[in-house]
Amino acid sequence: MLAQSEIDALLSGAINISQKNGEEGVNLAEIMNQPGESAKSKASGEKKIQTYNFWSPARFSKEQMRAVELVHEDLSERLTTSLPTFLRTNVRPRLVLMEQGRFHDFLKDFPDHTLFHLISLAPLPGHMVLTLSLNVSYLILEQRLGGKIEGRFTERTLTEIDQSLLRGMVEHMLGDVKSAWSKVVSLEPSLEDSTINQHWVQMMMGNERVLLIAIEINIQGVTGTMSIFIPFNTLKPIADVLNPHIWIAGRKEKQQDPIARQAAIQTMMKAIIPIKVILGNAELTLKDLANLSIGDVIELDQNIDNPLVVQVANKKQFMANVGKSRKRMGVQITGVYRQYDEVQTG
Repeated sequence: MLAQSEIDALLSGAINISQKNGEEGVNLAEIMNQPGESAKSKASGEKKIQTYNFWSPARFSKEQMRAVELVHEDLSERLTTSLPTFLRTNVRPRLVLMEQGRFHDFLKDFPDHTLFHLISLAPLPGHMVLTLSLNVSYLILEQRLGGKIEGRFTERTLTEIDQSLLRGMVEHMLGDVKSAWSKVVSLEPSLEDSTINQHWVQMMMGNERVLLIAIEINIQGVTGTMSIFIPFNTLKPIADVLNPHIWIAGRKEKQQDPIARQAAIQTMMKAIIPIKVILGNAELTLKDLANLSIGDVIELDQNIDNPLVVQVANKKQFMANVGKSRKRMGVQITGVYRQYDEVQTG
């Protein structure tokens, strides 16, 4: 622990760190006040010193960031196809920005009336937050409600009907989110909540380090932004597979084990399956049934010359002719069962 005199000396630049092998010492105050490497240090060959933000460190490599970028470029392309059919107008999404930081720092830049959508990405932990800029939100509402789009909107609080309509659009996009991530990991995204209460969103997300993905959306000349916030803790379980090579090549499908497959087939071959041959059907009144006695004949609806239906595990599978095999009755398979066969032979 430093004494007060040592702290004052540190801040005034009076403390130097000695280097090994007789190298020139490093002044800590100069490091704090002059981040990075100056032209003089480059010329003299001194060690490169870089600033590091302990409050909001970069947790993912460039390759991992590139993989997430590819996922959302694919998402933008999918939305280019799906959103016009949903909104009945031309929509042009385009990925424009990716940035890392603390969620509460980004939250300060949003107006009070912004609607936030909390989306779970099962089986990954946590929630993803998606929001649309207000100008685009108002435009989408005008389009869905059949109003006249003029491109000028008065900022107002979103009603419950407005929020419900915007939720419907977000739920429509979840299928594209699932497809875009499918090359990296299988997800089941679902909309958990939508709210304009920033304090509630802040409480749900806390001071999480997040990855901001900004997608520019152009609708009939009006340009806005769809912002997606994904916490680092959500992406951490799949950090090992977040690289552009896997995304480009697609997830490797599980290769079949031929030995295990053959063993499974051999086991299935030993299974016993019941087979029934339906000779025909008849309908009797309760009186006729009560008067039955030995020697009575019940006439069936089946013609003696028509093929019979063979059931395999209680499912109609084949047609067959009845006959005799040695000392037992038997049937000869004549074809695969089709529903219209019964109509023709009935």
